[in-house]
Amino acid sequence: MTKAAPKPPTEWDAEGIKAEIRRQNLTQAKIARQAGLPPHAVRRAFLGLSRRGADAIAAALGIPFEELFPTGFIQSRSSLRKPIAKPVPESRS
Repeated sequence: MTKAAPKPPTEWDAEGIKAEIRRQNLTQAKIARQAGLPPHAVRRAFLGLSRRGADAIAAALGIPFEELFPTGFIQSRSSLRKPIAKPVPESRS
């Protein structure tokens, strides 16, 4: 009796994508090499910071990009930062 392969989730999260990468006997580094990208590009895809890394993951897994990453990506790391409150200088009277 053989064990059935797990059914892919209807909504993918980072851990589910990483599990699928392992299930297909791939690694993040191998995906990056195959796509001609630096290894950090694939790692950053899980943070929403590398569209090229995410495209490489989707292509390697054979799953449409929109299905794996439905929420898309942020524009830059600076959009994650909170504004720093600057002290108000005392007025000179």
